[in-house]
Amino acid sequence: MAVSSMKSPISADLTQVSELFAGLAAKDIKVWVEGDRLRCNAPAGALTAEFRDQLRDRKGEIIAFLNMATAAARQQPAIIPLQSRGTRTPIYAVAGHVGAPFTFSDLSKHLGDDQPFYALQPSGWDGRSEPMDRVEDIAEYFARQIVECQPTGPYIIAGFCSGAATAFELAKILGQRGAEVPCIALFGPLHPTTYRELPRLLYFLARRSVYPHLQEMAKLPTFGARLRYFGGRLRNLGERVRALVTRVRKSKEPVTADPVLASRARLKSTAITAFRRYIPTPYSGRVCIFLPNKAWLRSGAAPLRWLRVVPHAEFYFGPEDCNGSLMLEEPDAPAIAELYRQATQKAERLT
Repeated sequence: MAVSSMKSPISADLTQVSELFAGLAAKDIKVWVEGDRLRCNAPAGALTAEFRDQLRDRKGEIIAFLNMATAAARQQPAIIPLQSRGTRTPIYAVAGHVGAPFTFSDLSKHLGDDQPFYALQPSGWDGRSEPMDRVEDIAEYFARQIVECQPTGPYIIAGFCSGAATAFELAKILGQRGAEVPCIALFGPLHPTTYRELPRLLYFLARRSVYPHLQEMAKLPTFGARLRYFGGRLRNLGERVRALVTRVRKSKEPVTADPVLASRARLKSTAITAFRRYIPTPYSGRVCIFLPNKAWLRSGAAPLRWLRVVPHAEFYFGPEDCNGSLMLEEPDAPAIAELYRQATQKAERLT
């Protein structure tokens, strides 16, 4: 699809354009620039009328954003601006082992226009660079580019899920080099030892898969309705397994993998390897651990094990019905953003 040219470019609003790109990425809609034209490729039905209107009406902003991102990527490919404006201490955030930088889009939006927020994109996500299999190397890669982007601190370093380990190491590297790191913010952190213990790992993975269905069942009014829902899920699972077996049997030709998807599969594998190998060491700075709810203390994530290296860590808990694996996304992002503001206000009261 080509979007017709506009006579004059619109000044870019990075936050709103970032939100638009997050929405496009969620629908696997790809947008790129060819000369002065905006091109788009989307799965059937994904390009809604709303998306078409935004691509048309904001073409100038989008082209400016993409050109700026391309230029910036040549210098700091790890730095993805989700919110570049604001006067508060900027946040640099590491996603989980999948490495998706837009993991933090909803959280950034709810932290407001005065909170600069940058997601950190690991090597290997772009389909051109190679992934790294040591947390220390990933953290060093991020540290170099953060300093190139912002030569002096202070910096808030954040991490989500398995990305907590990289965030923890990154903050230590920056601190050892004289930068001010007022806080490490760990959201639903996994402890590295969880990936060395098969029973804990199976529990955590099973809970993450089953939890959304348990939430849906809890909304149903009767036991019979819940039983029918459960039976329907089992039938769907059986149908998916049969369809998969059929596809495998019918497949006679080797499938050429998309190079970007293949690179991200390698990234996930090497990131898990790096996470499993990592051994955290003591840290004396401020660490705030944000958990989806109090029940998460007893989950397979083993968040209390972080107290072995940061016994002074502060814990903040979201609502009881918060979905742990999706805690940074809607509808839970506003509650988690409020927890972060509480931690920030506490620090301001103490200074």
